[in-house]
Amino acid sequence: MTAYDAYRTARALADHGLDSDAATHADLDAAADYAGGRRPDGPDDRDAIRLALDALAAV
Repeated sequence: MTAYDAYRTARALADHGLDSDAATHADLDAAADYAGGRRPDGPDDRDAIRLALDALAAV
């Protein structure tokens, strides 16, 4: 997963009111599909999405 894919997935989650604590694996998969990116392959990809989601919340 690229950083851009993680950002787009995180943006989709944020647009639907989810934060990194509330987002489930299914939410991450659905957001990646919605954003047109790759689904997270494992914990590293999920962590990248959660990190991007936290960064969006801090702005």
